[in-house]
Amino acid sequence: MFQNKKKSQQAELEGRFWDALSQKRVPLLTLDPRWHQLFPDHLKTKEIIKLETKLNTLIKKQGQTNQDLKDYEKARKALMENILNNMTDGREPDSELRSIKQDKNQQLLDELKEKVREAEELQDSLPREIKETNQELMLESMRLCYQTLVENTQKIRQEDAWIQATRAELTEHILVKQDMEMHSTETYKFMHDLLGAQLVDLFDREYNVWKGDETDL
Repeated sequence: MFQNKKKSQQAELEGRFWDALSQKRVPLLTLDPRWHQLFPDHLKTKEIIKLETKLNTLIKKQGQTNQDLKDYEKARKALMENILNNMTDGREPDSELRSIKQDKNQQLLDELKEKVREAEELQDSLPREIKETNQELMLESMRLCYQTLVENTQKIRQEDAWIQATRAELTEHILVKQDMEMHSTETYKFMHDLLGAQLVDLFDREYNVWKGDETDL
């Protein structure tokens, strides 16, 4: 019951994300250097790799389709010119040959029209398919980003807690050190004033002790 509710909530959340992405013009991720910087190959999930491959294939297909249509237009013009050059009223000496060529030209023209129709259908459908695949890749990328952000947030909080604890401990040690330095300084100055530098120096040679700021002596 709990798992079903969780899945339902996740599906509803992703639906809202999808609707939000649909309203925004998202750059093609696989052509964006910033996306590649965020997602080097070793960080990509299997789903991201699959969507990246699909998107790149669609982008290449779109480029190829556009080029095909340009090539088809050139071929159509060449065929039309050939048809005009081979027109016959049946009285030319080579009218039979021209007629054969015209039949062949017409066949090629019909085949070309079919190829143009298919390419134009692809040209119409590819942008939508590219957009949807790009949005899927964006959504999957966001999942991974927020997974990383959540993990980093936990680690940041742990590090912050360690820093705060260490800072408090460091402050305590600094205060203890300062108190001991102050006591040692006063002790050393007292002995220096009472016994004099020459006698204190004899003890200094025997004992390696912290003396504080000797310029104040």
